[in-house]
Amino acid sequence: MQLRSIDWGDDSAERDVDLLSYFVDTESYRRLVRKSKTIVVGRKGSGKSALRKKLESELSEEHDTHVINISPKYSSIRNIVNEKSLSEGFGEEIFFQHSWLRQMMLDSLCLVGHCAKGKYAKDSLEFARGVSLDLNRTSKDLVENISEILSRIKAKAGNLGELGLHLEKELRNVADVDALEHHLKEIADSGAKIVIMVDDLDLGWDNSEISNNLLLGLLSASAYMQSISQNIHVFVFLREDVYSILMEKTQHSDKYRNVERIRWTKDGLISLLSERIRYNYKRCGEDCDNHPFDHVFPPTIGTHNTDNWLVERTLSRPRELIQLARFYTEDVEGEEPKDEVLKACETAYSSWKLDDLCTEYSNQYPGLSDIFTYWKTKFFRYKYHLARADIEEMIFQIYDEVAVNSEWFNELSAKVDFQGFLEILYEIGFLGDFVLGGEGGSKTFYSFSDRHTPRFEEVQVHPCFRKAVNTVDRIRAKS
Repeated sequence: MQLRSIDWGDDSAERDVDLLSYFVDTESYRRLVRKSKTIVVGRKGSGKSALRKKLESELSEEHDTHVINISPKYSSIRNIVNEKSLSEGFGEEIFFQHSWLRQMMLDSLCLVGHCAKGKYAKDSLEFARGVSLDLNRTSKDLVENISEILSRIKAKAGNLGELGLHLEKELRNVADVDALEHHLKEIADSGAKIVIMVDDLDLGWDNSEISNNLLLGLLSASAYMQSISQNIHVFVFLREDVYSILMEKTQHSDKYRNVERIRWTKDGLISLLSERIRYNYKRCGEDCDNHPFDHVFPPTIGTHNTDNWLVERTLSRPRELIQLARFYTEDVEGEEPKDEVLKACETAYSSWKLDDLCTEYSNQYPGLSDIFTYWKTKFFRYKYHLARADIEEMIFQIYDEVAVNSEWFNELSAKVDFQGFLEILYEIGFLGDFVLGGEGGSKTFYSFSDRHTPRFEEVQVHPCFRKAVNTVDRIRAKS
């Protein structure tokens, strides 16, 4: 098979029609399929949506199980965040909690009412069928539900604070929570298993107070839904950086600590490539025996084993590894692996990854792209391994010469805060903390792979960004 004909799959799990054919089973997946976790946390590109798609396929096959997917569109989240009434007294967590409760309950009743065949609580099933018929088998979207609740509550008060001690009672009333909960509980307790999956929550999220309250309300609603019946389970898929921000903003973070954090080992990442290679060969009617990886990739790149070299150039996320493999195979002519082509594609991949990083953190740290544009021109051919004094001098020049009109940057710059800037570069994965050990025990720690409190006595630019910011290829020994 021509290596450039390999189809590595769509970047979006939702659009990848072949995903389940090469899905890699993991410990995370096995825990989730047992429903032992509710909140699934992972960085962008770590495979959250792939897990959701596989879970939906698996759980839908279980007897009497109804799977509901709630994935708000980008425009829906933006409309909510930009709604003037919400910013003027209604956009509190408790308001969004009841909006999500109404959404989940209506979606659940719609699906059960459409699919059930009379084996659950009779009166409640008839109610669910009525809901399904009234809403044409699909519930209103989140924006419509929020607008409906908002218009009802505004008729009673100028803002939520005016409702005082009756706030929760009024919200339950205008969201119809009591009636919906009663019938949903009857149906679940009579045997219906309901699984609700909420994903794509970072679309439109902008780290504003309203967008954070929207997600905190979701977490509260999810916990409440599971208290209704043991046959109701909710999965919430969140980006790890978003989850961390939410936990800092709630007094109830202890309720949301039992999370499934998606982590990938080197073997897991390489098996992900291998399964996709195997699928491509099989589709072409060819055999790639028990070592599909070796059919596509050379055994070594310079002095490095290729599997190590590949994984070291990612932040341990599948999407990055697949993108690097795609850059490589698209440039290979013929059926044999070529180490020089793999090495040559690193520059394009590194630039892509740096752009991806800036996009990922555009809400928390706007202006990163300007900083890295300055970095790769001003610090051209600098070492990737830097002592504390060297990196502080570089940060000082960034503060002095880069114009980033963002609160986070202006605060650090005004204080000439080197430690704060280093902590951000460490958090996003751009820099690692190099720790010198005895007897060859030196190690570079990165935020995405190790629990570690960095000291920043020495740092290293992560391998996947070195080409993009024009570092030298290696550390040369001093003569």
